[in-house]
Amino acid sequence: MVTTFGMSEIGPWSLVHGSQSGDVIMRMMARNSMSEKLAEDIDAAVKRLSDRAYEIALSQIRNNREAIDKIVEVVLEKETMSGDDFRAILSEFVEIPAENRVAPAVPAPLSVSA
Repeated sequence: MVTTFGMSEIGPWSLVHGSQSGDVIMRMMARNSMSEKLAEDIDAAVKRLSDRAYEIALSQIRNNREAIDKIVEVVLEKETMSGDDFRAILSEFVEIPAENRVAPAVPAPLSVSA
C-alpha cells in the first residue's frame, strides 16, 4: 500500500514500477536504488499501518468477544457456517447494518397451469 499505491504520508505516488510488482529480484533492485532515508520512511509507514491494523483488530475482538465465542462454538460443532447463520448469530449481539442484512428467503409462488 505504501510503495505501490502511495497510501502514506510519504506522498501520493507510487514508488514501484508496474513491472516490479511481482518480481522479487526487481523489488530488491528498486529498494537498492532508493535513498536510505526513503527506505527508512517506507519501513516506518508500513509499521504504522500494520500497528494501526493490529490495534483495530484487537479492539474488534475485545468489543465483540461474546459474539466471536458463540460463532466459534457453532463452527467447532458444525465445521461450516452459512452467511445467513453468521448474520443471525451476530445480530444477537450487535446491530447489523441495513446493507449487510439479508432478507429471509421466501419461496416463489407456484404457478398452476390450467
